[in-house]
Amino acid sequence: MKISVAVAACRGGRFIGAQLASIAAQSRLPDEVIICDDGPDEATALAVQKFSGELPLTYQINPVPLGVTGNFNKVLSLSTGEVVFLCDQDDVWYPQKIAEMSRFFAPGEIAGAFCDSDIADENGNVTGVTHLETRGYGKLRRIPAGVWQGQFAASCRRFPAAGHDMAVSAALLKKLLPLPELPACHDNYLGIAAAALGAWRIYPGSLGIFRRHGASCSGAGRKMSLIEQWHEAQNSVKDNTFAWNATLFQAVLSRLPELPDEVRLMLQRRMEHSRNRAAMNTGFWKRLPLIYREICAGNYRKFGRGWKNVVQDLFLR
Repeated sequence: MKISVAVAACRGGRFIGAQLASIAAQSRLPDEVIICDDGPDEATALAVQKFSGELPLTYQINPVPLGVTGNFNKVLSLSTGEVVFLCDQDDVWYPQKIAEMSRFFAPGEIAGAFCDSDIADENGNVTGVTHLETRGYGKLRRIPAGVWQGQFAASCRRFPAAGHDMAVSAALLKKLLPLPELPACHDNYLGIAAAALGAWRIYPGSLGIFRRHGASCSGAGRKMSLIEQWHEAQNSVKDNTFAWNATLFQAVLSRLPELPDEVRLMLQRRMEHSRNRAAMNTGFWKRLPLIYREICAGNYRKFGRGWKNVVQDLFLR
């Protein structure tokens, strides 16, 4: 089975060498490593050149910046493997990652797999916390490897994995590409859409290091205190991330019209919950009936963080 590694790079010279070294040290080497560079620098080019004799590398520089989603669209579309591993430029893979995760795939199958990863600081020092734990899914580390039971309902609330922990089949990508043009969307979209198809399998242990540093593109991988959660809730209201979520679930519905009715109804309900929350940026007394209806429908509990989201809508708008 042909294995691709898809790297979306951008000003990656500081860390990409360590990532490529960890790929070169895999017990099962990939058949191709595709790197699309959205912000080329000399250090990245030198690191790639260093590994040109150790890895089957293809390195392309984007003529104009595509952004995170656009760059992933490009690198995934260029990957020709039957299984494609999404790869960030600044992480480190443990030697058994490709071998362990590729076991979940059969030729031609619509499937995806994800693992956990150990959170580290910018110097690669492991913190003792894993990515699934920071997402509130530490319990997944204790389940058997294989098909993730209950994946769709859980993913309508919050998808546990980030792109750097994912591998997907070419058949799944054929159904889901191109990624919708939303900021910080590629892994959330792949996660929710594949869960709607029941495609996800899980390796419940850590198969790499997720490096957190100041230049990271997302805030994933940080375990937040209650005060930090409060500030995050304020920022969610300020940025109206609820409208973003509604558009994301609409994109999944549009891409997968063949889904069973009960799955489409759940996605529709999740989308409408986000739209209702997006409409709550109004006076307290005007939004109170909207909040009450969402409570009675059980949507805060089913699709979010329960009472924390109720408090957010009551007092942070």
